[in-house]
Amino acid sequence: MNIISKTRRNTFIFIFSVMVFTTVATYFFLKYQFNEKLNSRVDETYKHAAHFFVKDLQNEKEKLSLELENILSIDGLSAAVAAKNHKKIDSIVASRYIKLKNRYKDINIFTFRSKENITIYRAHKPNFYGDSLNKKRKLILDTARLKISLSGFEVGKFALTYRVTEPIFYKNRYVGNVELGLNPTYFLKELKDVMQIQTAIAIDKSLLDVMLQSKALSINDKYAFLKGSDKLRQYFIKHNDSLRVKMDIPLKNHLSETIGYLIVGVDSSNIVKRTNYLMTELIIAFVIAMLLLAIILHKGFGIMLEYFKRQAYTDALTGLGNRQLLKESISNTKNSIMVLSNIKDFSLLNEIYGVNEGNQILKEVAEEFKKFAQEFNFNVYRISSDEYVLFKEEDYQRSKDDYCALVDELTKRVNGLNITINGFEESINIEIYSGIVLHGGNPLEDAHMALRKARMKFLPYIVYSEAHDSKKRSEEILNMKHKIHYALEYKNVVPFFQPITNKDGKVVKYEALVRILDFEKGEVKILSPFFFLDIAIKGGLYFDIAKEVLRQSLKLFKDKKEKISVNFLPNDFYNESMIEIFLELIKDYEKKDQIVVEVTEQEGMEDFNKFAQVIQEFRKVGVLIAIDDFGSGYANYQHILMLKPDYIKIDGSLVENVVRDKDSQILIKSIIDFASELNITVVAEYVENKEIFDLLKEYGVDEFQGYYFGKPENLLNK
Repeated sequence: MNIISKTRRNTFIFIFSVMVFTTVATYFFLKYQFNEKLNSRVDETYKHAAHFFVKDLQNEKEKLSLELENILSIDGLSAAVAAKNHKKIDSIVASRYIKLKNRYKDINIFTFRSKENITIYRAHKPNFYGDSLNKKRKLILDTARLKISLSGFEVGKFALTYRVTEPIFYKNRYVGNVELGLNPTYFLKELKDVMQIQTAIAIDKSLLDVMLQSKALSINDKYAFLKGSDKLRQYFIKHNDSLRVKMDIPLKNHLSETIGYLIVGVDSSNIVKRTNYLMTELIIAFVIAMLLLAIILHKGFGIMLEYFKRQAYTDALTGLGNRQLLKESISNTKNSIMVLSNIKDFSLLNEIYGVNEGNQILKEVAEEFKKFAQEFNFNVYRISSDEYVLFKEEDYQRSKDDYCALVDELTKRVNGLNITINGFEESINIEIYSGIVLHGGNPLEDAHMALRKARMKFLPYIVYSEAHDSKKRSEEILNMKHKIHYALEYKNVVPFFQPITNKDGKVVKYEALVRILDFEKGEVKILSPFFFLDIAIKGGLYFDIAKEVLRQSLKLFKDKKEKISVNFLPNDFYNESMIEIFLELIKDYEKKDQIVVEVTEQEGMEDFNKFAQVIQEFRKVGVLIAIDDFGSGYANYQHILMLKPDYIKIDGSLVENVVRDKDSQILIKSIIDFASELNITVVAEYVENKEIFDLLKEYGVDEFQGYYFGKPENLLNK
């Protein structure tokens, strides 16, 4: 799947996700707002209920007190109470109670008691009398004790009611009392009808033993459900979400003690049902609108995406596919053939004829590639300024020669173009180089390698093979750089020392030779400069290596009797930091004439005068000078006369062939004679056996170095 398809898919997923998220968020937002409104409405209902309850309680108290006073003023009633005459009281009160009940349907208590608090008459239950007052009936007891009118909520044998009491006097003597009781829900009757609320009574559990009905539905640890709406009873049995319930209107006795609560429930089921229906309609409408918007957006984005696709995958100048399109084509192909072509010296054409004319050349070349691609079923791309690619999936049914013939034909056609530039009389002929890759994997990278080889060898094309793969060499270089960094960090760059003897075979000097200790799989490998020196120089690590070898070598030989010979590259003499480091290291060296600086004089040296100046600077501090590899193809005798070194080291290529090669013998003899005249000590390298040693000693060589006397070894641990 290419990036455009992925973008299209991801955009659709994004739009769909946004739509779903927005819909869900909208639903929950509306639900939240609805719940807030509902809760606000319920809270308002509770506030109204509490307000009406307190207001009606005060009004009805005054009315009931007046009713009692009117009834007690009836002739003969006080005498009947004093006489405890049940029938007489019934004959006087019964009709009055009926009238009172018609006006107050919620009156459920109308009781007369004697001064001993024995029930004389119950208008609401005429046949039930003669019972004694429970000692917890504080309202009646306090009325009898204080002989005053009292009011408040109280629990009786049958119910918790709002009661108003009046003491009864006969001939100025207290003879009993009367109480009138109302159901607490009466005070919310008007609000109940208007707002359709549910009401019930909760009683303090400690007062249940006053009642004949001592069992009640428990609400919590302190209160029990006494009487009220079946819906409220069911609410406390199993919670009903449609009913919003509060229990915060206190029912207080005449002493202002809370003995219970009025429970108010608001049934929100109809409101919830209507709101859910409305929300469903809104969500459906919203989803439809979102779907339409998503379709419009998706279609519009598709059009825009097609435009950007052309911009992203097409080369603006030639109309061919670009690098990005090629990369995606490669990623979707297992086996392929690729031809990467480059216009020879195109940058030069640009400079001569100008950018606009250069673009004209690129267009005409692109047109030729396009024709060739159509004819031979290739896809064609322009991936950089003057690089064109032919690419197609291929199962390699043809031979390599067939593919080469194709590229020959391509080269012939492009090289045969006669491009006419406006304003110039002559036409322009161009040439192309090509790299051919006949496999999958990373064909573009391999094609670039083949193209570079074709340019280097001035060939029209090269078919890629592993021989052209510079990637492996690059990996080896990176690996060696890592080893060098590691060796420098962990002090694994060390000098090995090879002995240099006089004619008698006595060691008079050692040459310091750099080595790297490479620890791999528990084994120590000793790496010679052949493996790392060139990489270190190109990678900017040579200075640190040279500094480390100088430091360790000079430190080791500071107190030894043998001389120490250290190697410098010619370019080191132009590196002021290297010279400063060397001079700093030998500053405290007492016998500076024990130090020999070896350097190879090379053809093409940047500045011989600077080179000679550094030699003289070394001489001033007492260091000895040796010219290394003398006679190795470049030997400027005039420079030797100017430098006057202390030592000349004959190149090993002459020494190792001296026994059999007459030319080497003649050249070595001439060097010895030349050095002898100038009083310069001659050192021979690569002395591998006694035969070479004896011959060179006969010729007059002064000092000898080679495996015959000893291999380079690590003296630091000895």
